[in-house]
Amino acid sequence: MENSSLPSDVWNNTTTSAPEGGKIASNLFWAGTLQLKVIYSIIAVIGIIDNLFVIIVFVFFTKIADKVFTSHKM
Repeated sequence: MENSSLPSDVWNNTTTSAPEGGKIASNLFWAGTLQLKVIYSIIAVIGIIDNLFVIIVFVFFTKIADKVFTSHKM
């Protein structure tokens, strides 16, 4: 059996990227950034909905507190 490649050739192949390899790497990077954008968007929407829920609960609490205060004022 003959070894057709030298260790230096193997090292050069693993450390340098082919033109097609660059396209694949950039597509993977783009997919990763798209996933991050989707995840961050979901987190942002959940945060906005959570804040709106807190505001609604606060408004209802103040209305109920006003009713309780006026009913015990008699």
